[in-house]
Amino acid sequence: MDLELEKYKNKRICVAVSGGVDSMVLLYLLKSNEKKYGYVLSAVNFEHGIRGKESLDDSKFVENICKDWSVPLYSFSENCVEKASKEKLSLETAARNFRQFYYQKILAEEKADFIATAHHANDEAETVLFRLARGAALSGASGIKKSDGKFIRPLIEITKDEILEIAKKYSVPFREDSTNYERIATRNRIRLDVLPELEKILSGATKNLSRFAFLASEDDEFLYELSDALVSFDKENGLVAFSDKKPIFTRACLTVMKRMGVEKDYTYVHLNDLYALQSLQTGAKISLPKGVEAKKTKDGILFYQKSDLNVIEFEPIVFQFGELLLGRYKITVSKMPLDERKCEKVFRLDMDKLPKSCVFRQRKTGDVFRKFGGGRKSLKRYLIDKKIPVEQRDMPLLAELNGDTVYAVCGVEIAEEVKITKDTKTIVYMTVKILGE
Repeated sequence: MDLELEKYKNKRICVAVSGGVDSMVLLYLLKSNEKKYGYVLSAVNFEHGIRGKESLDDSKFVENICKDWSVPLYSFSENCVEKASKEKLSLETAARNFRQFYYQKILAEEKADFIATAHHANDEAETVLFRLARGAALSGASGIKKSDGKFIRPLIEITKDEILEIAKKYSVPFREDSTNYERIATRNRIRLDVLPELEKILSGATKNLSRFAFLASEDDEFLYELSDALVSFDKENGLVAFSDKKPIFTRACLTVMKRMGVEKDYTYVHLNDLYALQSLQTGAKISLPKGVEAKKTKDGILFYQKSDLNVIEFEPIVFQFGELLLGRYKITVSKMPLDERKCEKVFRLDMDKLPKSCVFRQRKTGDVFRKFGGGRKSLKRYLIDKKIPVEQRDMPLLAELNGDTVYAVCGVEIAEEVKITKDTKTIVYMTVKILGE
């Protein structure tokens, strides 16, 4: 079993631990190898307020284990049932948003370099079956990545049975989540009914599905590379040139769609419609998820946001250098001066004046902003005074993750607190592009 842990030497890994067998085995394996590979381990536990006393007992169990194993633990709790109702979200989405918020908090406050989750081969097989059954194309069938930026999944090539064997062999303690055995959710039915039946019919089906996801991912990456080379498209303006090579054309379309916030909601039907759109008359258009439309022009297929589009939500992202895609915005952050001839507007900030917990996020009630050379006022009042149209007021903000201080209204203005002075030592250059415009 190769978890490929040698690459994390001198890094800090925070394991998401629920108390279930998957995350407990992951915690055990990472703790057992901590000295060997030279990384620093911590854990995080989320109490979602969904399963009452059972959930509270799970969190207490994790707390006791981490104390016994000398693993620093970060614990967070929230009533996700109430949050889902208040914000009109599904319970699953509310719980995911809760976890993602605190993952970003841990990363933003430099408590960890990576978040490790206990996704395994069965999870990947479930994902592949679920997406294929819903009509996903090759991109959707590529499953769960072993690593994705700051998130790593060391167990992704290990099956559930192998995890249970490890737990038994090394007496790893864990708790059972009763909801895992409910057949209400589609994913649970695939896990409890479909995959076991497949294994009876074809032994090794789970691992083969997981392997297929890996191969699909490799093929998909290659097709994306070909789309860069063979199809002329403008990622920033959302224009894809015509092509009779369907696999290459659709990858080019997907690249633009993802930059406009369409990450997971598309299906094979959408891609088929995009390819067919090339044969229709100029001006013909189709609707895509997230309020995106595609229209045939004389130069190719143009992707754009509908004028009445509601805000595309995005999770907070730690302040970092490079290109960041936040909904329909692309933010470029650099230590080197940006070419102002190619950028509509370049903003300069004093790097040393930014707190370590700074993130790019959307606005929230109570945010305050001190405009350049002015006094502090509510962000809402600032946007009104600035005459920013209502439909444009949810641009990304550079702000405190948990606080209310805004350091930059991205694409509009930076705050007085981070302005450049004669004493500035490190300058950060930032520019913002609205995709599709």
